[in-house]
Amino acid sequence: MSDQENPALGMSEASAADVDLFASTVPAFLLRQPLKEPSDVEVVAPTGRADVGVQVIAADATSQTTTGFPKLVATPMDDALEEPSDPDVRAQFRLRRMQVYNWGTFHGLADFPIAAKGHLFVGSSGSGKSTVLDALAALTTPGSYRHFNAAAMGTERRGTDRNLVTYIRGAWARQSNSERESVQKFLRSETTLTALAATYRNMQGQVVTLAMVLWIRGSSSNQRDVRHQYMVLEREFDLLELKDTFLAANLEVRPLKAAFPDAFIREEFSAYQERFCRLLGIESDRALRLLHKTQSTKDLGDINVFLRDFMLDPPETFDDADNLVRDFQELNEAHTEVVSARRQIETLRPARELFEQRSSIEVERSKLNLLDEHLESYILELRAKELEKEIAHLFQESQKAELAVTKALADEDHEKGRWQQLFTQLQGEGGQFLETIRKQILDAKGRRDPILQRVAGMELACRELEIEAPKSATDFLALQREARAVIDDTSDSEDIEKRRDPVLFERNKAAERLAKIEDEIESLKLNPSNIPRDYLRLRLVLAQDMGVEPQELPFAGELMGVRRDEARWTGAVERVLRSFSLSFVLKPELYAEFANALDARHTGLRVTYLRALTASDAPRHVPGENSLVRKIEVTTGPFKEFVSQQLRSHFDYVCAEDMMEFRSATRAVTIKGQVKHSATRHEKDDRRSVDDRQGWVLGLDNLGKLADFQADAQSVEKRIAVLNKDLAAFKSERDVLDKRRRNANTLVNLSWADVDINSLLLEISRLEQSLDLETQARPDLAKLQEQLGNQKVHYDKAVGARQDKEAHERGVRDSREEMRVKLANLRVPKPCTQEIRDSLGQRVAKLDKTVSLETLPSIQLRLTQLFSHDRSRLQSESAELKADIEKVFAEYIRHWPAQAGGLDAKLDSAMDFFAKLESLETDDLPRVEENFFKLLQKQSTENLVALQHRLSDERKRIYDRLDQVNGTLRTAAYNPGTYLFIDPYDRIGEEVRAFREQLKEALSQAFSPDKELAERRFAVLSALVKRFSSQEAADRNWKSLVLDVRLQVEFLVREFDGEGVEREVYNSGAGKSGGQRQKLAAACLAAALRYQLGGQDKSVPSYSTVVLDEAFDKADPQFTAAAMTIFNNFGFQTIIATPMRSVMTLEPFVGGAAVVHIADLKYSRFSLVQYDSERQGLAFSDSERALAQRGA
Repeated sequence: MSDQENPALGMSEASAADVDLFASTVPAFLLRQPLKEPSDVEVVAPTGRADVGVQVIAADATSQTTTGFPKLVATPMDDALEEPSDPDVRAQFRLRRMQVYNWGTFHGLADFPIAAKGHLFVGSSGSGKSTVLDALAALTTPGSYRHFNAAAMGTERRGTDRNLVTYIRGAWARQSNSERESVQKFLRSETTLTALAATYRNMQGQVVTLAMVLWIRGSSSNQRDVRHQYMVLEREFDLLELKDTFLAANLEVRPLKAAFPDAFIREEFSAYQERFCRLLGIESDRALRLLHKTQSTKDLGDINVFLRDFMLDPPETFDDADNLVRDFQELNEAHTEVVSARRQIETLRPARELFEQRSSIEVERSKLNLLDEHLESYILELRAKELEKEIAHLFQESQKAELAVTKALADEDHEKGRWQQLFTQLQGEGGQFLETIRKQILDAKGRRDPILQRVAGMELACRELEIEAPKSATDFLALQREARAVIDDTSDSEDIEKRRDPVLFERNKAAERLAKIEDEIESLKLNPSNIPRDYLRLRLVLAQDMGVEPQELPFAGELMGVRRDEARWTGAVERVLRSFSLSFVLKPELYAEFANALDARHTGLRVTYLRALTASDAPRHVPGENSLVRKIEVTTGPFKEFVSQQLRSHFDYVCAEDMMEFRSATRAVTIKGQVKHSATRHEKDDRRSVDDRQGWVLGLDNLGKLADFQADAQSVEKRIAVLNKDLAAFKSERDVLDKRRRNANTLVNLSWADVDINSLLLEISRLEQSLDLETQARPDLAKLQEQLGNQKVHYDKAVGARQDKEAHERGVRDSREEMRVKLANLRVPKPCTQEIRDSLGQRVAKLDKTVSLETLPSIQLRLTQLFSHDRSRLQSESAELKADIEKVFAEYIRHWPAQAGGLDAKLDSAMDFFAKLESLETDDLPRVEENFFKLLQKQSTENLVALQHRLSDERKRIYDRLDQVNGTLRTAAYNPGTYLFIDPYDRIGEEVRAFREQLKEALSQAFSPDKELAERRFAVLSALVKRFSSQEAADRNWKSLVLDVRLQVEFLVREFDGEGVEREVYNSGAGKSGGQRQKLAAACLAAALRYQLGGQDKSVPSYSTVVLDEAFDKADPQFTAAAMTIFNNFGFQTIIATPMRSVMTLEPFVGGAAVVHIADLKYSRFSLVQYDSERQGLAFSDSERALAQRGA
């Protein structure tokens, strides 16, 4: 396999055999050449004791080992700190060793011993100083806020040119390729392994090593192809240990874990972070962020923001608020139970009151029925009394009548005798013959008037028929022949009927149409909808069956309309959407009830209904620009999203402007109403015009449709008026014909004898002449006849008087007998109690009628009518109350079906409902209220009090921690004779004050049993929980404002002299020189780090290593020394990357250094510098100073 490449590192096996990758410290082409200067040594490996540093003295081609390592001479570094007595100092971890392999421009293995006191990385720009510091950042900083080479980038975080890939690949320059494009140049372009390790120790002998292995296969430069594993070991660890494990296993993770069973190995940074933070005493993620920020910060910006973000921990008030929200669920459920019980009681209690009202009405109805049942008996009792009175009265009247009859008989006999005397006398003198003639005259005259009436009718008929009246029997026969001809001729009638029938048919059809149009107009006026009236009536019926408002059962057509600017497409849209528009759209909670109500009825219509379930996670289809969907406007409301979704899913038809577009589309409609439903199915329904608005069913209002129907009604009315006029003309013609026939019938039905008046008049004249002659011949008879006539009058009067008296006497007698029979036959069906008699008597008295036999029927009728009216009224009131009660029951079942337990919303279930009401009032409500009050008191006294105390404690904690920090700042001179003091002060806004008032109100009278106060406390608590749990931006901002005590405290950094006189106040670095800003940043960072890493019970932080990347490049030596003094006073170990010009100022604060430089513009090399213990400084050789200053 000599020609095969090692897949782990991209090297051939031949080269891998010649050069040990972990032993090799320089590229192969350099190893084959002698090193010319001692300073060309690249890497130093540690030997000997763990606390001894090594320094390269010399190296050349003859000093190379067979593995490529230069010969190294170990030299002690001045990192021996005095043995302290303070146990906190002895337990403090400090960085003691840093190893990088294939990291950036460090090609191969680089191993840096780090001085316990502090360490410098000295070199020119681009030499690799920051690369070493970024290795430590990669080991200790979460990737979410890790920024490599941040010091060089300043405050700019975008577009950084360093990342894990550039460090693994060893990016060293950008150069132009053959196409004049800028491309990155890498030291390692094939499969590459990178490893990092940082070792920490304390004076108690504890060791913690953080390590990271990274690899990328092939030639990829994509960050997603980077693989990594984090390691934590509680011992010394050398990256060389990876050679025979991870590298030999072809970069497989499982062998790595098997090879280091004592190591904590994870891919996730979170678990790795938790382990090393616990071992090193780092308390929070915020401390890691601050440590990383310290590496590159040269200016603070706003001090308030900085101190809040990096010095102050998030307060635990948020946890208390979360606990309040979490526990509130139980309280809210208890309150919901209380509200539910109260609402159930409030719902059912009116039904009980209505039931009591109905019971009273039913009692009244029963009393009324009882009176009605006894009314006949009561009237009969009254009748019996009146009959007895009348019988007594008639007895007296009958006695009077008998006396009157006796006298009348005597008067009649007297008058009769006188008349008979005169009659006998007249008969003897010939008066009988004259009487016979008189009777004949009277008979003839009696026949004269009917004949004259018939003659008048005949003459009128002749005039109407325009025929001369007959004067003889012959003329009369001719007249009857003409009359029969008129009757028999029907041709004119048939012609009229033939002309009238089509007009009548059209008029009837128009009337039917007008009636339908008027129904539609009435429906459109009552309901602002375009839905046909049959469907609207069905909706009304179904809504009544369900006990809901019709508006709760909308049709789809009522929820949408064609946009005004697309009105020309309305008819075409109607063709596509008509069926959908006539569909009911139901809320999910009404679905089952609607289905049951519809199933129980035969509607006579085709009914479709849609259950409005909206799939919120369904992919949203976007209709095309000419889609029918884009021409529809959907009304705002609960169904908008559902209707819109249905339109997008099922009616995405292209509104085709021409037939080519129509044919090419999958689904389309033309403006003339031709519809293409699929590639095979097409339709054009021309039974109505596409623009006939009377058939349209969708739209947000019906004004246009109403106007069309009204115009149509006017047109039909005009047509009906014309047709009625024509029919009236036909009727006039027919009336003329009918009148002629009636007159002809009158003539045909007569005989000549019926109208021969002349013969009768001759007969009367003859008889009258005969009577006159006979009377003249007997002159005495006239006088006698007159006397007889007068006597006859007297006699007739006497007879009449007698008959009247007898009739009266018989009437009185018969009436009395009738009364006796009636009284004897009178039977009372139901005897009345005195209470019933009194009650009915009171009602009779109110009628204001005299009680008599004559008025009793009307009294009974009137009482019956009143009873019927009252019964109807009570029955109606009872029915209404029953309906109201059952409506309450239905409402209860609708809202609380489980509690209803299968009860029907019927009056028969009333007792069960009222038993449930009583249970709610006496048991359930008191029980749930007691539970609610207990929980309310508990949460008020626990969670709210805890939150209130926490707010106070968190504020105190800030002040207490700052007291500790200020104590340390007091010991470090900021400027000669001055020190810094971080001065906090409260800054409470109106919203925070209002929040605290809410807390106070919620806690007020927490133990009061008053329900109204409890509800007020719950409302306050509920409002707080609602805002605490809300995800709205405004509420989240409010929550941070009222709970984050840090936002309620602001800070000033004050500079005081030894006498306590304020010299300067800082709220930012604005207006200061670059060096002053760096110095202020260092002081505040040191204070913030002490705060985050310290703890009130420790004299120094457990973790001490602070990285500063060129932090004092702009500060003068005095400022730099003051800032470093502050870090030292706070107990920190500083690792500093700096140019050579700052070394003399910094060397009193460190115990070792490494000089880093760049070779061939792409390979980073370093050498260690001895520490002169006597003069407390670094012993730079001339060559080391030259290396450090090269390129500067």
